[in-house]
This record gives sequence, structure tokens and C-alpha cells, in this order.
Amino acid sequence: MVEDEAQALKDQLDLANRLVNGLSDENARWKLNVVNYKNEKFTMIGDALVSAAFVSYIGPFNSKFRSQLWKDQWIPDSCERKIPQTPDIDPLYVLATSADQAVW
Repeated sequence: MVEDEAQALKDQLDLANRLVNGLSDENARWKLNVVNYKNEKFTMIGDALVSAAFVSYIGPFNSKFRSQLWKDQWIPDSCERKIPQTPDIDPLYVLATSADQAVW
């Protein structure tokens, strides 16, 4: 009886340790997310600007022409104007996830 109870408590302790260890991994992931979100908060303005311009002005054109416009003209222009943005931004990845693009 006491041995069974001791084994049950040991099992509970093992489960609790696994839970705590799993949560410590989540803590590291959350800390990394906080850093990423702080960076995104800073670059969001430029990313949204390029993406909105992409949808508004060059969406109907072929990919080669679109790429030439935003990479060769818009990105350098917004950098020159000191608008913060993600380096090598791709408007498609701002507008949709990789999974959404795969469905297209």
C-alpha cells in the first residue's frame, strides 16, 4: 500500500519535471519571439509601405517586372528616405504565409 502510494507520487513527480522542462523550452522560445516582435515593431512601417504599394500598383504585372520595381527602385528609395524596413523584404511574405502561397 505505502509502496504503491510512493510509486504514484514518484510518477507524478516525473510528470511534473517533464512539464517544467517542457515549459523552460517554451520560455526560451517566448524570449526569442519578444526580440523578434520588437524588431518587427520597428520595421513594420516600411514593410507595410512596400506591401501596400505592391498590391496597389504592381500586383497585375509579371513577377520579373514586379521584382525589378520593388528591389531596384522602391527599396533603395525607401532606404534613402530612412524608412525602417526588413532587409531584403519580399512583399509576398508580408501579405501571405508560405502555406498560403503554396495553395496559390
